[in-house]
Amino acid sequence: MKHIDLNADLGEGCGDDLAIIPLLSSANISCGAHAGTEDDILTALRACQQHQVCVGAHPSYPDRANFGRLPLALTPAALTESLQQQLHYFQQLAKKAGVRMAYIKPHGALYNQAAVDGDLAALIVDLVKTHHPDVALLTLPDSALSQSAKAAGIAVFHEAFADRAYQATGQLVPRSQPGAVLCHQAALAQSLRLIDTGTVVSIDQQEIKLQADSLCVHGDSPEALQLVRELSTALQQASVSIWPFIGSAA
Repeated sequence: MKHIDLNADLGEGCGDDLAIIPLLSSANISCGAHAGTEDDILTALRACQQHQVCVGAHPSYPDRANFGRLPLALTPAALTESLQQQLHYFQQLAKKAGVRMAYIKPHGALYNQAAVDGDLAALIVDLVKTHHPDVALLTLPDSALSQSAKAAGIAVFHEAFADRAYQATGQLVPRSQPGAVLCHQAALAQSLRLIDTGTVVSIDQQEIKLQADSLCVHGDSPEALQLVRELSTALQQASVSIWPFIGSAA
Protein backbone atom coordinates (compact mmCIF):
# COMPACT_ATOMS: atom_id res chain seq x y z
CA MET A 1 0.00 0.00 0.00
CA LYS A 2 1.26 3.48 -0.85
CA HIS A 3 1.75 6.04 1.88
CA ILE A 4 2.72 9.69 2.20
CA ASP A 5 3.30 12.16 5.00
CA LEU A 6 0.99 15.17 4.98
CA ASN A 7 2.36 18.32 6.62
CA ALA A 8 1.45 21.99 6.97
CA ASP A 9 3.16 25.16 8.20
CA LEU A 10 1.28 26.22 11.34
CA GLY A 11 1.51 28.19 14.58
CA GLU A 12 1.61 31.39 12.52
CA GLY A 13 -1.56 32.96 13.87
CA CYS A 14 -3.26 33.15 10.50
CA GLY A 15 -4.78 29.75 9.79
CA ASP A 16 -7.30 27.28 11.16
CA ASP A 17 -4.70 25.22 12.99
CA LEU A 18 -7.04 23.31 15.28
CA ALA A 19 -9.11 22.04 12.35
CA ILE A 20 -6.10 21.26 10.15
CA ILE A 21 -3.88 19.43 12.64
CA PRO A 22 -6.09 16.32 13.12
CA LEU A 23 -5.86 15.70 9.35
CA LEU A 24 -2.05 15.81 9.26
CA SER A 25 0.72 13.36 10.10
CA SER A 26 3.38 16.09 10.60
CA ALA A 27 3.27 19.82 11.39
CA ASN A 28 5.94 22.47 10.91
CA ILE A 29 5.42 24.91 13.78
CA SER A 30 6.67 28.49 13.73
CA CYS A 31 9.56 29.40 16.01
CA GLY A 32 8.16 32.92 16.38
CA ALA A 33 10.63 34.81 14.17
CA HIS A 34 8.41 35.23 11.12
CA ALA A 35 4.91 34.93 12.60
CA GLY A 36 2.86 33.65 15.52
CA THR A 37 2.58 34.53 19.17
CA GLU A 38 3.68 32.25 21.98
CA ASP A 39 0.03 31.33 22.47
CA ASP A 40 -0.34 30.48 18.75
CA ILE A 41 2.70 28.22 18.90
CA LEU A 42 1.71 26.51 22.16
CA THR A 43 -1.84 25.94 20.94
CA ALA A 44 -0.53 24.25 17.80
CA LEU A 45 1.97 22.16 19.75
CA ARG A 46 -0.66 21.00 22.23
CA ALA A 47 -3.00 20.06 19.39
CA CYS A 48 -0.20 18.01 17.85
CA GLN A 49 0.30 16.24 21.16
CA GLN A 50 -3.42 15.55 21.42
CA HIS A 51 -3.68 14.11 17.92
CA GLN A 52 -0.26 12.40 17.88
CA VAL A 53 1.03 14.50 14.99
CA CYS A 54 4.80 14.56 14.47
CA VAL A 55 6.30 17.98 15.29
CA GLY A 56 8.95 19.91 13.40
CA ALA A 57 10.50 23.32 14.08
CA HIS A 58 10.02 25.95 11.36
CA PRO A 59 12.78 28.56 11.87
CA SER A 60 13.18 31.53 9.54
CA TYR A 61 14.89 34.80 8.92
CA PRO A 62 13.90 37.09 11.82
CA ASP A 63 11.53 39.21 9.72
CA ARG A 64 7.93 39.38 10.90
CA ALA A 65 7.24 42.40 8.66
CA ASN A 66 7.62 40.24 5.54
CA PHE A 67 6.51 36.89 7.00
CA GLY A 68 10.05 35.58 6.53
CA ARG A 69 9.59 35.47 2.77
CA LEU A 70 12.31 37.96 1.81
CA PRO A 71 16.05 37.25 2.15
CA LEU A 72 17.89 39.17 4.86
CA ALA A 73 21.52 40.24 4.52
CA LEU A 74 22.70 38.83 7.86
CA THR A 75 26.25 37.82 8.63
CA PRO A 76 26.72 34.07 9.14
CA ALA A 77 27.31 34.70 12.85
CA ALA A 78 24.14 36.76 13.22
CA LEU A 79 22.02 34.22 11.36
CA THR A 80 23.46 31.34 13.37
CA GLU A 81 22.72 33.18 16.61
CA SER A 82 19.14 33.88 15.51
CA LEU A 83 18.52 30.26 14.52
CA GLN A 84 20.00 28.99 17.77
CA GLN A 85 17.72 31.31 19.75
CA GLN A 86 14.67 30.28 17.72
CA LEU A 87 15.31 26.57 18.19
CA HIS A 88 16.01 26.97 21.91
CA TYR A 89 12.74 28.90 22.30
CA PHE A 90 10.89 26.27 20.30
CA GLN A 91 12.27 23.42 22.39
CA GLN A 92 11.17 25.15 25.58
CA LEU A 93 7.61 25.46 24.25
CA ALA A 94 7.64 21.91 22.89
CA LYS A 95 8.66 20.60 26.30
CA LYS A 96 5.87 22.60 27.90
CA ALA A 97 3.39 21.06 25.44
CA GLY A 98 4.70 17.54 25.97
CA VAL A 99 6.07 16.97 22.45
CA ARG A 100 9.53 16.58 21.00
CA MET A 101 11.15 18.31 18.06
CA ALA A 102 11.57 15.48 15.56
CA TYR A 103 12.81 17.51 12.60
CA ILE A 104 13.65 21.00 11.37
CA LYS A 105 12.26 22.61 8.22
CA PRO A 106 13.48 26.13 7.36
CA HIS A 107 10.77 28.61 6.42
CA GLY A 108 10.23 30.90 3.46
CA ALA A 109 13.24 32.69 2.01
CA LEU A 110 15.59 30.73 4.28
CA TYR A 111 14.20 27.46 2.87
CA ASN A 112 14.42 28.60 -0.74
CA GLN A 113 17.92 30.05 -0.43
CA ALA A 114 19.27 26.99 1.40
CA ALA A 115 18.03 24.88 -1.51
CA VAL A 116 20.47 26.59 -3.90
CA ASP A 117 23.14 28.27 -1.73
CA GLY A 118 25.79 25.81 -0.60
CA ASP A 119 27.23 28.13 2.05
CA LEU A 120 23.85 28.74 3.65
CA ALA A 121 23.04 25.05 3.49
CA ALA A 122 26.35 24.27 5.22
CA LEU A 123 25.59 26.83 7.95
CA ILE A 124 22.24 25.20 8.72
CA VAL A 125 23.70 21.70 8.63
CA ASP A 126 26.58 22.67 10.92
CA LEU A 127 24.11 24.15 13.42
CA VAL A 128 21.96 21.03 13.35
CA LYS A 129 24.91 18.64 13.61
CA THR A 130 26.45 20.60 16.48
CA HIS A 131 23.36 21.32 18.58
CA HIS A 132 20.63 18.92 17.37
CA PRO A 133 22.39 15.82 15.99
CA ASP A 134 19.41 13.52 16.51
CA VAL A 135 17.00 15.78 14.60
CA ALA A 136 16.23 15.31 10.91
CA LEU A 137 15.95 17.96 8.19
CA LEU A 138 13.01 18.37 5.81
CA THR A 139 13.79 20.08 2.51
CA LEU A 140 13.44 19.96 -1.27
CA PRO A 141 14.83 16.90 -3.09
CA ASP A 142 18.15 17.34 -4.90
CA SER A 143 18.74 20.63 -3.09
CA ALA A 144 21.95 22.04 -1.65
CA LEU A 145 20.56 21.54 1.87
CA SER A 146 19.71 17.92 1.14
CA GLN A 147 23.16 17.23 -0.30
CA SER A 148 24.94 18.96 2.59
CA ALA A 149 22.88 17.09 5.19
CA LYS A 150 23.58 13.73 3.56
CA ALA A 151 27.31 14.48 3.42
CA ALA A 152 27.26 15.31 7.14
CA GLY A 153 25.40 12.15 8.07
CA ILE A 154 22.21 13.96 9.10
CA ALA A 155 18.89 12.27 8.40
CA VAL A 156 17.17 14.16 5.59
CA PHE A 157 13.69 13.79 4.16
CA HIS A 158 12.21 15.40 1.09
CA GLU A 159 8.94 17.17 0.50
CA ALA A 160 6.83 18.35 -2.38
CA PHE A 161 4.30 21.17 -2.28
CA ALA A 162 0.64 20.70 -2.94
CA ASP A 163 -0.08 24.38 -3.48
CA ARG A 164 3.05 25.75 -5.18
CA ALA A 165 4.08 25.73 -8.83
CA TYR A 166 7.42 24.27 -9.89
CA GLN A 167 10.13 25.38 -12.26
CA ALA A 168 11.61 22.86 -14.68
CA THR A 169 14.67 22.69 -12.38
CA GLY A 170 12.53 21.27 -9.59
CA GLN A 171 12.74 24.51 -7.59
CA LEU A 172 9.63 26.41 -6.57
CA VAL A 173 8.41 29.29 -8.72
CA PRO A 174 9.15 32.49 -6.73
CA ARG A 175 6.07 34.00 -5.13
CA SER A 176 6.79 37.25 -6.98
CA GLN A 177 5.89 35.55 -10.26
CA PRO A 178 2.34 35.01 -11.53
CA GLY A 179 1.06 31.47 -11.01
CA ALA A 180 3.46 30.67 -8.16
CA VAL A 181 0.64 29.76 -5.76
CA LEU A 182 -1.80 27.23 -7.18
CA CYS A 183 -5.55 27.50 -6.93
CA HIS A 184 -7.36 24.85 -4.90
CA GLN A 185 -8.25 22.52 -7.76
CA ALA A 186 -4.80 22.75 -9.37
CA ALA A 187 -3.17 21.98 -6.01
CA LEU A 188 -5.34 18.92 -5.52
CA ALA A 189 -4.61 17.66 -9.03
CA GLN A 190 -0.86 18.23 -8.65
CA SER A 191 -0.81 16.35 -5.35
CA LEU A 192 -2.63 13.29 -6.65
CA ARG A 193 -0.48 13.20 -9.79
CA LEU A 194 2.69 13.34 -7.70
CA ILE A 195 1.65 10.44 -5.49
CA ASP A 196 0.41 8.37 -8.43
CA THR A 197 3.29 8.97 -10.87
CA GLY A 198 6.13 10.60 -8.95
CA THR A 199 5.98 13.56 -11.33
CA VAL A 200 4.60 17.09 -11.56
CA VAL A 201 4.19 19.39 -14.53
CA SER A 202 6.28 22.56 -14.28
CA ILE A 203 4.94 26.04 -14.94
CA ASP A 204 6.37 25.83 -18.46
CA GLN A 205 4.64 22.48 -19.05
CA GLN A 206 7.61 20.15 -18.60
CA GLU A 207 7.19 16.88 -16.72
CA ILE A 208 9.69 16.58 -13.87
CA LYS A 209 10.33 13.76 -11.44
CA LEU A 210 10.12 14.47 -7.71
CA GLN A 211 11.05 12.16 -4.86
CA ALA A 212 8.83 13.09 -1.93
CA ASP A 213 8.50 11.62 1.56
CA SER A 214 6.05 14.34 2.52
CA LEU A 215 3.46 16.62 0.95
CA CYS A 216 3.10 20.19 2.25
CA VAL A 217 0.14 22.54 2.37
CA HIS A 218 0.74 26.14 3.45
CA GLY A 219 -1.37 26.79 6.53
CA ASP A 220 -1.69 30.51 5.82
CA SER A 221 -3.47 29.90 2.51
CA PRO A 222 -7.19 30.82 2.58
CA GLU A 223 -7.95 27.43 1.04
CA ALA A 224 -5.67 25.42 3.35
CA LEU A 225 -8.35 23.71 5.43
CA GLN A 226 -10.50 22.87 2.41
CA LEU A 227 -7.47 21.55 0.51
CA VAL A 228 -6.26 19.41 3.43
CA ARG A 229 -9.74 17.96 3.92
CA GLU A 230 -10.21 17.08 0.26
CA LEU A 231 -6.65 15.84 -0.10
CA SER A 232 -7.05 13.59 2.94
CA THR A 233 -10.29 12.17 1.52
CA ALA A 234 -8.79 11.70 -1.95
CA LEU A 235 -5.78 9.87 -0.54
CA GLN A 236 -7.98 7.50 1.44
CA GLN A 237 -10.10 6.81 -1.65
CA ALA A 238 -6.91 6.05 -3.58
CA SER A 239 -5.76 3.62 -0.83
CA VAL A 240 -2.87 5.90 0.13
CA SER A 241 -2.17 5.92 3.87
CA ILE A 242 -1.14 9.15 5.62
CA TRP A 243 1.87 8.34 7.82
CA PRO A 244 4.50 10.55 9.47
CA PHE A 245 7.84 10.35 7.69
CA ILE A 246 9.71 10.23 10.98
CA GLY A 247 9.27 9.63 14.67
CA SER A 248 6.17 10.19 16.74
CA ALA A 249 4.51 13.14 18.38
CA ALA A 250 5.60 12.52 21.95
